[in-house]
Amino acid sequence: MAVTRLSDAIVPEVFFPYMQVETQQKMAFYDAGVLSSDAALGEKLSGGGRTFNVPFWKDLDDTESDVASDDPASDAVPAKIGSAQDIARRQIRTRGWSSARLVRELAGDDPMKAISGRVSDYWARQFDDIAIASVRGVIADNVANDSGDMVNDIATDSASAETAAEWVSAEAVMDAAQTLGDKKSDLKLIVMHSVVQTRLAKLDLIDFRPDSSGTSFVPHYLDYRVHASDKVPAVAGSNRVTYHTYLFGEGALGWAESPVERPVSVDTDESAADGMGVDELWTRRQICIHPYGIKFTDASVAAEFPTNTELRTAANWDRVYPERKQIPIAVLKTNG
Repeated sequence: MAVTRLSDAIVPEVFFPYMQVETQQKMAFYDAGVLSSDAALGEKLSGGGRTFNVPFWKDLDDTESDVASDDPASDAVPAKIGSAQDIARRQIRTRGWSSARLVRELAGDDPMKAISGRVSDYWARQFDDIAIASVRGVIADNVANDSGDMVNDIATDSASAETAAEWVSAEAVMDAAQTLGDKKSDLKLIVMHSVVQTRLAKLDLIDFRPDSSGTSFVPHYLDYRVHASDKVPAVAGSNRVTYHTYLFGEGALGWAESPVERPVSVDTDESAADGMGVDELWTRRQICIHPYGIKFTDASVAAEFPTNTELRTAANWDRVYPERKQIPIAVLKTNG
């Protein structure tokens, strides 16, 4: 007798490309253009090693231009362009789900079908979390080693009552953007905690604009597209909470994915659940999410690949771009 099994319903070779596309479409950072596909990163992912170099050309310096003359014996000396490299980190993440077959019989529905339909959403949230954790680490390094020149911090931990001077405002956001100087117009997306977003919404300061297709409306504050996420830091002090709000330019982080040998597999444990059996679905993703201009130092990573906690660690990052304004990321810290 032919019996339809999990392996019949989920064909790994078909499921993985679908999962890739769906995940990419649902990643908030990718959809907003903060994460940009990088073919060079993808090529490096297909090779070996935990880290790989990302070379870049430095900008031409601002040495004053030469003054022309009619003296044939006076030769101008050409300048040169310099190069350097930052370092990106390979990530391999895995996640599996299982369901006892008896649950399907008693519930009248198949939990594994529900699980398979939600896998793309799960990974989209995971990759957004990895991106946020990486940015937190970059900012922690910036505060520790670069005088916090990417940060506007107006939060305090005072025991007294909060004031408007410590809350999010247009002026505070503009001051954060100003850390990029004349490149501040590169910033396009603002990512904030829901508490901060609610404060702005109560003041009727968030407007909704139609997207490019005209089928839905996208929240904006000032000229920035708004993404609310409780995954951004809300750091509890002795008296107050400090909320981090991030501003990003398009393509601030590179993105690439290269499949492992078996990115999706299905399995069944027939003896489990006293012989009733348990179905399993396993997914494995190999990615790189890399903030351009920042090298991953690997200084504090315990295992083969960094956890989100380790991505948030300042010691694992070091800025290598020579100018702050070359990195389209800024941070505002407020008490609400």
